[in-house]
Amino acid sequence: MQVLIIHDTDSEEIVGMVSPIKKVDFPDFDDEVRRTWQSFNDEGLANDYSIEDFVDFHNENSKMEIDYVVSDFIQL
Repeated sequence: MQVLIIHDTDSEEIVGMVSPIKKVDFPDFDDEVRRTWQSFNDEGLANDYSIEDFVDFHNENSKMEIDYVVSDFIQL
């Protein structure tokens, strides 16, 4: 599985994680998500948003579909 961790541009807090719907080359995935994340921020949409908002924006503005990833960890 390929996952990118999305950080808030200003606060650097983790917003969430995304993964491609279909298998793609990782550099292409990375480049495309960076492009749409930059556009999302440039259009001022990154104010009071969620990872779901970004995924919707990305999927509307890219041929490469992504989805958000829910994760947690287990410590024994």
